[in-house]
Amino acid sequence: MSEAKVKVRGRPFVKGDPRINRKGKPVGARSRFSKAFVDAMLADFEEHGTDIVTKVRTEDPSTYIRIAAALIPAKSEQEIEVKDTSQEKVSEIDWDVITGGKAVEK
Repeated sequence: MSEAKVKVRGRPFVKGDPRINRKGKPVGARSRFSKAFVDAMLADFEEHGTDIVTKVRTEDPSTYIRIAAALIPAKSEQEIEVKDTSQEKVSEIDWDVITGGKAVEK
């Protein structure tokens, strides 16, 4: 049996290699692309409007749902301030509503 040759890889970046872009990605490159893409989508929507949304919804519901899900933020935070000045205690019925009818161990 012959042994397979294993190719040994060198270091991925050699110090002083002139082919490497040491400056990195230009500042704003990603945001320029994103803005241009969003502008193009907006222009397309303004031209074709809700007609195409209706067409996708009726002809390809899975794509419609996938697009809708992509537009919903992955994480949403909302501050809620509760101002309860009453001195009343919560009754057992209220606890049933709060806990969904599950018994709360005391």
